[in-house]
Amino acid sequence: MEVVSETRSARLAALGFDAERQLLAREYRRKRVALGAIRIVAYVAVSVWLLTGFTFQVKAWASLFGAGIPQYALYAILLYFLCWVPVVPVGLVGGFVLERKYGMSVQGLRSWLADVAKSLGIGLAFTVISVVVLFLLLARFPEVWWVLAWAISLVVGFAVTWLGPVLLAPLFFKFEPLRDETLVSRLRALAERAGTKVVAVYRMVASAKTTRALGGLAGLGRTRRIVLSDTLLDRYTPEEIESVIAHELAHYVNRDIARLSVAGAAASLLGLFFVDRVLRAAAPTLGFDGIADVAALPLLALTVAAVSTGLAPALNALSRRLEAAADAFAIRMTGKPEAFRTTMVKIHDQNLGVADPHPLLESLFYNHPSGRRRVEAAFRWRP
Repeated sequence: MEVVSETRSARLAALGFDAERQLLAREYRRKRVALGAIRIVAYVAVSVWLLTGFTFQVKAWASLFGAGIPQYALYAILLYFLCWVPVVPVGLVGGFVLERKYGMSVQGLRSWLADVAKSLGIGLAFTVISVVVLFLLLARFPEVWWVLAWAISLVVGFAVTWLGPVLLAPLFFKFEPLRDETLVSRLRALAERAGTKVVAVYRMVASAKTTRALGGLAGLGRTRRIVLSDTLLDRYTPEEIESVIAHELAHYVNRDIARLSVAGAAASLLGLFFVDRVLRAAAPTLGFDGIADVAALPLLALTVAAVSTGLAPALNALSRRLEAAADAFAIRMTGKPEAFRTTMVKIHDQNLGVADPHPLLESLFYNHPSGRRRVEAAFRWRP
């Protein structure tokens, strides 16, 4: 194992990666994966426990204010906290302690708790609305609820993508117009060459919370903007920043957003159909009053999670192929493979991204090609 590790480190060092940072990245990832596994086990355990019979007690509590919408909403709130409370220690260790230990976060505890409260509030509101709408569909349109839920999810997804940069992102980070007029002009010219309109170029003040470098395009149509974190602007050359944005622009030029949206929509429709079949088959066995019984919510959530996990590798494979094409586009557009290469090296080292994961892990869980593959592709590029 030690020989393999030394060989990997030497290979990455030859490509420009910092061997020590990559060893640290692997250690950091192992701990993140372990905490993620604990979180998943906790969620599954709570759901299974509920399905052994306690879900009917929760349903009784949720019925205190009547049936229908009040019941759906209260059950969603109770389930949300039943799943959230057991993983509070995991969230504290993974979201605060581990991030600070590995230098990924510089955020104080009070600021971190404020962000957790915001996330909790947004997540709870979204969960309650989703559950209410879903069970209204199940009750009123039992035969086609899954098609209607799918159509609504597409509209909501579009709205979140469109309004997210305007309404949600400012809740967590401060944004201000980028004052480097030379860089703004270069990036606007890059967008024009790609045939993509951006409303503005923003500097995101990320350094108060994180050391990660962040940059890309956000929003759609009139909300589409270029966003660059100060942690990126302070450490990367204009040529490297151009490489980052050229890659993002490639997704619009190549219509990758549409391709991924179609693939995701197809997977979502298939998944909801499967959920419908599971609910119909399991409802009599588990004692539910039909598929619209709110007590079946834990089963529905478990089924959605299982389907999402099963479909993820196929969607990740498509995403990796599109990302590789976007890399090639960025290099062609800028004509600066060296800038692209150094960008990939610096981002992986700075953000503690594992540049050379095991091929099996990459194929199952990564939606981007590994850093090593991206840098090797840049070395191979010829005009």
